[in-house]
Amino acid sequence: MANGTVVLLGSLRVDLPAMDHLVSAFGYSVTEVSTLRLLGNLDGNLVAVLFSPNAMGLECDEALRHVLRAAPGALPILCHGFAENVDWPRLVDAGAFHSLPMPFSATEVRQTLGFVWGAKSRSKSSQGAAPAPLAAGLVA
Repeated sequence: MANGTVVLLGSLRVDLPAMDHLVSAFGYSVTEVSTLRLLGNLDGNLVAVLFSPNAMGLECDEALRHVLRAAPGALPILCHGFAENVDWPRLVDAGAFHSLPMPFSATEVRQTLGFVWGAKSRSKSSQGAAPAPLAAGLVA
């Protein structure tokens, strides 16, 4: 049983079997949803939402607000073009957790999932639960 779900929102181009392999190494499952409405209807422990404001047809701030509202317990991860200019300090202030350049690199996705795992483990530890061990071989 997965310890949480990583959500791919919108039309992110991703090799789903490869993403599933990376996500499962952290004890998570992965699911794709096409709209914010479907994101808001998901049940369970959503740990992270990967989203592209451009794919959603929204400005970064607006997309982030919608993601935070639809999945309040999940960590929002902004996906952007490699050369796209991102005002990271402003987005962090607005609630973004991390960002990933597209196209996705397995190394960068693994690193980001490690950050998610660490943040969620610290959150569980502060609530009295012991953190789960990190899967072997995933530390860069």
